[in-house]
Amino acid sequence: MDRDLALALRSSRPCPTLAYERLYDAYGDELYRLCLRRLGDPDKAQAVLRDTFIVAGAHIHRLTDSGRLREWLAAIARAECEYHLPPDAERAAESAALAPPGGGLDVRAPEKCPVGVRLRVLSGLVGPDLEGHREHVAGRAAGFDREGFPLPPPERGRPGLLRMLLPAAAVGACALLLVMLAVYVYTRTGPEDPPAWTGLPSVSLHR
Repeated sequence: MDRDLALALRSSRPCPTLAYERLYDAYGDELYRLCLRRLGDPDKAQAVLRDTFIVAGAHIHRLTDSGRLREWLAAIARAECEYHLPPDAERAAESAALAPPGGGLDVRAPEKCPVGVRLRVLSGLVGPDLEGHREHVAGRAAGFDREGFPLPPPERGRPGLLRMLLPAAAVGACALLLVMLAVYVYTRTGPEDPPAWTGLPSVSLHR
């Protein structure tokens, strides 16, 4: 089934509505429950479900193994949830996402999506009113690994190790360049002939 759905999504340019309908009917309820457990908000869960299908439609060509479509969609949904979580909710959301089936958190996740979610999600996928939003969501995808699975989006609320190190690395590089320039000038002119840009008079050590 996954391979057929992936093929339909890849060849959906003439009529994307049918492909999205099949995708929703196969995995819409399951993905909605995943998002609802993670976010705890039906409106946000619906928005993430819509955005998950947007990313899937835009990047289905990246998936190397069509038989892993279900796993791929769940990974996209988890990545999209991160854009709707406040920084202080990350730990709680991670615990909710990893909660075993049958736990207390599943009580608020219905087996079927509420009435109207299917229509609103599908309208958001193909309707002209959200064309700009679809382009934004497809473009903000954080990247994909070699198998086509989404990489985690940048951490929110914390600058991240790389961004913390970049300013220090830039300052260090500038300091190193200045030292190298000073050494170069010194070796080229010698101690008795300071460069003209120093503003110091030349002093000869020979009598």
